[in-house]
Amino acid sequence: MNSGKSDFLKEVRLPNVDANNYNSSMIKLALVGAGGIGKIWADALKKTDKFALAAVVDVDAAKAKAIADAFPGAAVYGEIKEALAKGDFEAVVIATPHAFLASVSYAALVAGKHVLCEKPAGISSAEVAENIAVAEKAKRVYMIGFNHRYHPAYMQAKEIADKGEIGKIICVRARYGFGGRPGYEKEWRFNKKISGGGELIDQGMHMIDMARWFMGDFADVLGFAENLYWGGEVEDNGFLLLRTADKRVAQIHVSWTNWEWVHSFEIFGTKGYLSVDGLDKRYRGPEKLTVGKVDPQSGKFPVETVTPFPEEKKEDSFARELEEFAAVIGGTMELKSKGEDVVEVLKIVERVYDKK
Repeated sequence: MNSGKSDFLKEVRLPNVDANNYNSSMIKLALVGAGGIGKIWADALKKTDKFALAAVVDVDAAKAKAIADAFPGAAVYGEIKEALAKGDFEAVVIATPHAFLASVSYAALVAGKHVLCEKPAGISSAEVAENIAVAEKAKRVYMIGFNHRYHPAYMQAKEIADKGEIGKIICVRARYGFGGRPGYEKEWRFNKKISGGGELIDQGMHMIDMARWFMGDFADVLGFAENLYWGGEVEDNGFLLLRTADKRVAQIHVSWTNWEWVHSFEIFGTKGYLSVDGLDKRYRGPEKLTVGKVDPQSGKFPVETVTPFPEEKKEDSFARELEEFAAVIGGTMELKSKGEDVVEVLKIVERVYDKK
């Protein structure tokens, strides 16, 4: 086994930016949602020089102010309508609970703002599809926050797979989960009207998106969404078998009863394999990519190379999303994380939920 630090990480490294040193070339941005994910987006903004935070929107004024105070000149609003009426910004990052994602996106797009919306972007594929149409009509960017696409291990794995270095992908095996926290069942994620579902529409969205990213569309869906521990209205475990039209299979398990945090995404091809383990330092990190290939001399498996990414922080992938968002707004890059992607992922989730 070889191990070493790849030059790849240098290509995705982001600068730390002084929030006091905004300039007129920055895109003025509003952050909608000042909860846990909103705080991560705020930290990500400090690592990119493409955006100036002009407003923070949240019904909890104290939370909004706590974020805004770190960005000189950022205003605080209690709701999106007020922000759109009074604020001065060109783009919006939306990080609210699931039930509000689509309606806030719709309001922002109709008002002529570019939108980067956290997954799942809505609680139904239909409402997301409506926003895609609105964005097209308004000629505005509608980007989906699939931040796993912007983790260095996944980015490098995709590059390797696209070059055909592990041959044709045969199957994927994914595990993702943690154990919640005391009182977790009382949080908004267990209220189906607000969350739209449980672990499958939460972390499951990322794993389905990753499976599609590497394997393409799935023709057959078999899955279960079960509440095995926490109680309440939604599932705490999701189990999926997804099969492409040419019979290649992805196996996914996402869990809120995985007491030790874990993230594992394995890709098996005809000439080798890839394994992404850990996400930053939370999921048994540091994040790393393992590449296994056939020995060209003996023809035997495996010749392994392990690339660790020990400096990856949880906000770094979000900062890379922001960099792409800015580039798409500026017309220097085509949108990769599209609304159409989340629609297809939500349709898979809906097929499992409809069986319950």
